[in-house]
Amino acid sequence: MILTLLSLLAFASYVGVMIYKTKGIPYSISDTYYILSNRYWFGICMILPSLLLLPAALDASTENSQFLIFLSVVGMIVLGVSPNFRGAHKKAHIAGAVMSLVFSQLWVGCNSWYWLLLWAAFLIYAITFVVNNWSGNLIWDLTACKSMFWIEVISLLTVYLTCIV
Repeated sequence: MILTLLSLLAFASYVGVMIYKTKGIPYSISDTYYILSNRYWFGICMILPSLLLLPAALDASTENSQFLIFLSVVGMIVLGVSPNFRGAHKKAHIAGAVMSLVFSQLWVGCNSWYWLLLWAAFLIYAITFVVNNWSGNLIWDLTACKSMFWIEVISLLTVYLTCIV
């Protein structure tokens, strides 16, 4: 439990500092890499909390679902070592992001499926934002509502809730 809380504190602190530095919600957590003066912090803040969370996540897993959280953590490590998604690391970064998102949510579904209902809040928010701010371009509107940031936050939240509760 202590490792889980340290992991949560590390992720929350990083995201909180980035929100403060950017004076608002970033387009994605990965986007914060580009505003860091010491860009190694991004990798540290993706890899270390993921590794700290792994023991608790494995304990919260059914035997048949442990591989899912392991693959999700591998995805986070890939994100951490390939942060430059606008340049040379684009394919690796996207692969890591997809791995982390898909495998983490499959893991949550296998262990505490009810936390997946939090995705309804995101859908309501995104639909409401797009309807109220319609520009004629769905992708632009979804970008404007910072949808990737909220997808990342909900993905992390469902994993932490599965481990803690």
